[in-house]
Amino acid sequence: MRWDREAGLPDQAVLFDLPTRKFFLFDLVIWPQEIFLLTLVLIFAAVGLFFITALAGRVFCGYMCFQTVWTDMFLYMEKVFEGSYRQRRMLDDGPMNMNKFLRKTGKHVSWLLISMFTGGVFVFYFADAPTLLNQFFSGEAPTAAWFTLGFLTLTTYTMAGFAREQVCTYMCPYARFQGAMFDEDTIIVAYHPELGEPRESNRRVRHDHAQDVGWCIDCGECVNVCPVGIDIRNGQQYQCITCGACIDACDDAMAALSKEHSDLHPARLIRYTSMREMNEGEGTTRFVRARILIYGLILGVTTAAMFGYFLVRSSVDLGVVRERQPIYIPLSDGGVQNNFTARILNMSHSAQLYKLTVEGLPKATIRVATEVKYAADGSPLLPVESGKVLPYRLFVKQPRGEVQSGQREVTFRLVAQDPSGGETTYESVFIGP
Repeated sequence: MRWDREAGLPDQAVLFDLPTRKFFLFDLVIWPQEIFLLTLVLIFAAVGLFFITALAGRVFCGYMCFQTVWTDMFLYMEKVFEGSYRQRRMLDDGPMNMNKFLRKTGKHVSWLLISMFTGGVFVFYFADAPTLLNQFFSGEAPTAAWFTLGFLTLTTYTMAGFAREQVCTYMCPYARFQGAMFDEDTIIVAYHPELGEPRESNRRVRHDHAQDVGWCIDCGECVNVCPVGIDIRNGQQYQCITCGACIDACDDAMAALSKEHSDLHPARLIRYTSMREMNEGEGTTRFVRARILIYGLILGVTTAAMFGYFLVRSSVDLGVVRERQPIYIPLSDGGVQNNFTARILNMSHSAQLYKLTVEGLPKATIRVATEVKYAADGSPLLPVESGKVLPYRLFVKQPRGEVQSGQREVTFRLVAQDPSGGETTYESVFIGP
């Protein structure tokens, strides 16, 4: 996606420009000095995961996790080339022939193409996409791009094509600690034995409820479609990713037996529910509870902190460090001098000239160790290129008649001569005899 920016800046909407150490997100530009924002993003992501898990179970795993998405895509292509589960079993058990060879080859080629395309999309976030795409076709792409594309293609092909549920069961840590975030009101996928038991396999003509026969015909479709290979009828299991595939499969089987979800049969044999609903007499699921409110509060505070920072954000950053030795310098005319080092970061998109003043110190003057220009009032004008951090050594002097003993709080104010450069302040101290 193209995005109009100032001259000299990239026109890609989302670009993680590592050479210039800038992240472009539409109109937002993140600088290396703002890496602390990553901490807020990680806190938001972690607490958001806790929040959605406590509220609705492992819906992240079932609907948003990239491993699940890739596995679904791979399974779809496997079905296109090799047919249903039973057809695939027959194909695997049969001898190698041209039909089997073509089907297997087509499946693996499609997997590799999906892996390459999705890996390529990731690589394009770090360079101008059309340019890098042309470089890939011409063979002129950087080595790092080729390596990243190859690594992502290989890992996606392996994890989604062969590891599949083993990633969710054994490699993903989330499956292990998600149980600590569950309670009786967490939404889960569950089989209702009071409706399904006792089972009668392969029964095609169902009796009414007066007879002691459950709805489940033990067809095994819920197991066949499960991406992690569990039997939901054995109760809640940590491998379950709450994808709901077993619900759809069971609904299809019930529809074939005229037991589909309707006013006559309002309950599903397998459905989204909670332990509170499954335990008779405990009532319906409580969506508003203490842990949900706490997680929601943390999410709100984190979001407010990020938005608040961008509302007060300046395009310039100033840091001032007072030299410890000497603590102060008595001058021959009776005045006092303190030495400081100011570091200025220009986060605007053009070179800036900044005027530096000190407040809280009457009649004080600032001189710079290097050669710079000075304004009409004697304040130094400090040039800084775009994206650069420059240090300036400052000599702050106060005349004899204004000197006070001890420590005084002062404020350094930095103002760009161009309004686009912004302004900022920094609190420090001035020490006298």
